Amino acid sequence: MTDREFETYWKENRMTILEKNDEYRHAKENFKIHSGADLILFGIPVVAGIVSINNVPLQNELLKWIVSAVITIVCFALSVWVKSLITGTVSPDEVEQRLKETKRREMVE
Repeated sequence: MTDREFETYWKENRMTILEKNDEYRHAKENFKIHSGADLILFGIPVVAGIVSINNVPLQNELLKWIVSAVITIVCFALSVWVKSLITGTVSPDEVEQRLKETKRREMVE
């Protein structure tokens, strides 16, 4: 099987292959909120956004909203990163790449 044929096969069957894999499902479920600690962790960006909108020393209201949105997005990204560090799992994208390479080796040989 050539690389082009494999890529066509992967595009057609990607979701089926991924849904059958336990590691991928676990990695995908890991980003959902399961406990009170997750609620606190993902509540931090909301609180940071609200506090920052009141304390940013800008006179323009639109700039305050933009700065607050940026702070909220950065805090959310940090929260997701911290959660992945705490749980010790890899991202679904990393699992997908590993599965794709494994499947490629199986089908090419």
